[in-house]
Amino acid sequence: MEDSRVLLVAVNARFSHASLGSRFLLAAMEVPLRTQTRLLEFTINEEPADLARQIAACQPEIVGIGVYIWNRRLVERLVPLLREALPTVKLVLGGPEITHDVQSPLATSVDCVIRGEGECLWPEVCRDWLAGRVVAHLPQPQPPDVAGLVMPDHEYLDADLRHRNVYVEASRGCPLACDFCLSSVESGVRHFREAAVHESLQRLLDRGCRQFRFVDRSFNLGGARALRLLAFFLERLQPDMRLHFEMTPDGLSPALRDLLIRFPPGVLHLEAGIQSFDAVVLETIHRRCNLDAAAEGIRWLVQEALADVHADLIAGLPGETLVQFKAGFDRLHALGPKEIQLGILKKLHGTALVHHEAAYRLRFRSEPPYDVQETSTFCESELHTVRRFAAHWDRVVNRGHFPASVKLLMQDAPSPWARFDGFSRQLEQTHGKYGIGLVELARSLHDHLTRTCGQPASEVRAALRQDYATGGRRQHLPVFLRD
Repeated sequence: MEDSRVLLVAVNARFSHASLGSRFLLAAMEVPLRTQTRLLEFTINEEPADLARQIAACQPEIVGIGVYIWNRRLVERLVPLLREALPTVKLVLGGPEITHDVQSPLATSVDCVIRGEGECLWPEVCRDWLAGRVVAHLPQPQPPDVAGLVMPDHEYLDADLRHRNVYVEASRGCPLACDFCLSSVESGVRHFREAAVHESLQRLLDRGCRQFRFVDRSFNLGGARALRLLAFFLERLQPDMRLHFEMTPDGLSPALRDLLIRFPPGVLHLEAGIQSFDAVVLETIHRRCNLDAAAEGIRWLVQEALADVHADLIAGLPGETLVQFKAGFDRLHALGPKEIQLGILKKLHGTALVHHEAAYRLRFRSEPPYDVQETSTFCESELHTVRRFAAHWDRVVNRGHFPASVKLLMQDAPSPWARFDGFSRQLEQTHGKYGIGLVELARSLHDHLTRTCGQPASEVRAALRQDYATGGRRQHLPVFLRD
């Protein structure tokens, strides 16, 4: 492996995730520093010893690693291995897991911690060290003026565009101030220079990129900028284009709807964060949301805009009960989103959740992902119920392997939660919570629908066969479904 004086190391959750933050840091480095710097990307499924060996093979003088909730434990194992393999290397950590946890053993074990956004500080640290100047831990600076940052589209390789998610960004920050979110730590929204964003997107389009995943928080609250960005893509629409945005569903203006409805089905993948359908709970965590407008917005996105909507709920929020959570799920399900993601509340370093711990007796796991274990209104066994339900819902419903069979399961259900929960409980008894194969799922659906729900076996078999056919798996039809 080619030697590099400076290495940026990104440890991603999976191969399909290409690190946008690392590419912004690369783009911020001017020549000749940029020519001396390389990016190495790994995943959390790799062994720390293998990562250390590949990093050491480059013989770097400086190694920078981004630390996130998903990779922290691996980085904690990697750092001492790098110390052993490269005794003189300068180790730099950054990222949200370190920014608000600078007194942790991990932070104090390295040479320098960069807090907050690092586009300005990272090149400065590298220049100082390579010139022999002393660098100490740095105070957290004011966020950089993103209008002056270099867009990092040129840091994506052609192979990235073909095989991985391409993440892009038009703004940073969030107008909302939810207590559980790191975006609430800073105030306001900072916009990149609009012309630079459009030019960057055009360069990616010219290179063949057709799938864009925007990381902006609440993209649709960007006003006229959001409208012009959607118009940009409409003017350049391609048959295989796929656009991913996070939207606030109660903020769909008439002008925005006029644009969204012009996209063909399958182009728009929209994340709509609800988190809770209880107004008191949302007020407690300082999340501003008109729930009736949000429900109508999701319904419109699904039925009128024909978008693929991914909607979120969070279990364990201060003051919410399992009964309220179930009711929220049923209300959300009735709106018809393609995916419902059920998450568990997490206590991220630096967020305002700390102010609710005593009043609501919030008890969090001390290890990543810092998920809540119990609250004054949501006991530990109830949170296990949500975890079990969420794992099975994701495997059976969100992944889309059994649409006809799920429709049969959920039809005429007074409570979609109760209906699927019954199946989930049986599935856990038979197969556990994770690692269930498609054949086992098909058999479990068949048995539950026929024996528990009393559905005619012929209808159940027809639905399962249809699922296998539409999913392109006709040749893999299980034996029990063959004629």
